Amino acid sequence: MTTRYLADIQDAAEHRELQRLIELYPAEAYEQWRAHQAREIERLVSRRHEVRLVEVTAAEFADYCARTGARRDIGAFTGFLWDKGKRLKGRVAVPMHAHAGMAR
Repeated sequence: MTTRYLADIQDAAEHRELQRLIELYPAEAYEQWRAHQAREIERLVSRRHEVRLVEVTAAEFADYCARTGARRDIGAFTGFLWDKGKRLKGRVAVPMHAHAGMAR
């Protein structure tokens, strides 16, 4: 089983700040991004990956880039998620269909 780290972005304002900061960051609105990410979690879990969500902010990614000399692009952001995720473990993502089953 492979562990994948995905961004856990708390709100639309933070999402917009990341869009402004990161080259090639998805241009979609926050709600569309959340829906896309939910589908990606479903896809990864169905392929037996462990998905961990890593809480991130634009400010901490900017600090990471300043400290490491990394470019502010999607590749560096992915590396940042991996580094932080491995260090802090993140929280395990639960696919949306699992939430529906728990509501019963």
